[in-house]
Amino acid sequence: MTHPADDIRFVAKRIRFRNGERLSVLSRVGGQPVHEATLYLAKYRTRGRAANTIHFVCVTLALVHRWLQAAEIDLLSRLRKGQFLTLPELSRLADVAQYRLADITADESGSALPQVIEIKTVRQRLKSQKNRTRSVDVATQASRLRYTADYLEFLSNYFGTDLLDEQRARLRDATNQGLRSLLAHVPRVSRRDKPDARRGLSIEDQNRLMAVIEPDSPDNPWKRGFVRQRNWVIVVLLLATGMRRGELLGLQIGDLKPDSAKLLVVRRADSPSDARLAQQVAKTNARELELRPSLMRAVWEYVKARRNIKAARQIPQLIVSDEGKALSSQSITKLFSDIRQVCPDLPGRLTSHVMRHTWNERFSEQAERMQLTDAVEEKARNEQQGWADNSKAAQTYTRRYTTRKGREVSLRLQEKLDAPNE
Repeated sequence: MTHPADDIRFVAKRIRFRNGERLSVLSRVGGQPVHEATLYLAKYRTRGRAANTIHFVCVTLALVHRWLQAAEIDLLSRLRKGQFLTLPELSRLADVAQYRLADITADESGSALPQVIEIKTVRQRLKSQKNRTRSVDVATQASRLRYTADYLEFLSNYFGTDLLDEQRARLRDATNQGLRSLLAHVPRVSRRDKPDARRGLSIEDQNRLMAVIEPDSPDNPWKRGFVRQRNWVIVVLLLATGMRRGELLGLQIGDLKPDSAKLLVVRRADSPSDARLAQQVAKTNARELELRPSLMRAVWEYVKARRNIKAARQIPQLIVSDEGKALSSQSITKLFSDIRQVCPDLPGRLTSHVMRHTWNERFSEQAERMQLTDAVEEKARNEQQGWADNSKAAQTYTRRYTTRKGREVSLRLQEKLDAPNE
């Protein structure tokens, strides 16, 4: 069977309207949006789901339609006759959900009407992809299969309304049986901590990282002075506050308090002042964070350097490229990739999110030194991270600290078991 990556007809597109609203649509390359997919995605918009979540669903639909085309299955024609996918077909579709496809998305911006995407461009992306069959993580695969099942059920119900009662009943039975079979392929996502799960940096690694990103360091991987200064601010703010990458990239100049060492983290979904298609927004509650005066002065020094870039003066975002555009999430990924290349002794999984883990582990250590009660520590952490009061998210971010404390307790338990002659 033709692998779905060989089919480049369907792409998930992000569209940004002039009022700042973001929309994801499933389109045929060089053609119109898929009507049924547009109807399906509309329900997520009416429920107020985040733009990135809707785009993930749209990418899943692109994967489904590519597979249908590669398998030469006209599903809509079948549904109009009261027929559904067979169990072997659904099994093959479930297998496809594990693939990582680099050319499955496309972007549109600046106008209400999508522009045509050249099929040649998509083919070039496909040729440059080094490995077409890399697998996604288990959680992504599970989510894809659940959204696929929900979409197929939507299509079955949508076309079933026009059938005669007997045909509709047969289609409903076939759909229910097929979806049970498809959902049986959903992998189990383990909630247990894995030995290689992401952890924060050790003190030694933190010191090494800070030495590398120092603007005057000979090991600094960036050439231009502004980029060195900006990237230092990025890494230090991530380490100092534990904020997410999207929260950092969503900061605006107006979020800095000029009369105090404080900044605001605010959610701005569909902001017209953000020209990025994939808008960077806060996922957690809005909050005010306080910085040490010396760090805040460094941020204002960066703002001063930022003003020398003419294009940057026209946008409100704090973190910008040296061309004056709001920085993208891909640029943050590249930043940490650059650090890993010049400093291979740092953990190979060093990313912006490791900074968040590091902050939470340092927070636990500091809370212990201050002898905070568990209840006070939890409330303080949730407030600083923008989590709800009853959130248990901290359990994900304190693995290194928890492991160390567990070892300390275990060794204390073993003290009376030492050999008598030692």
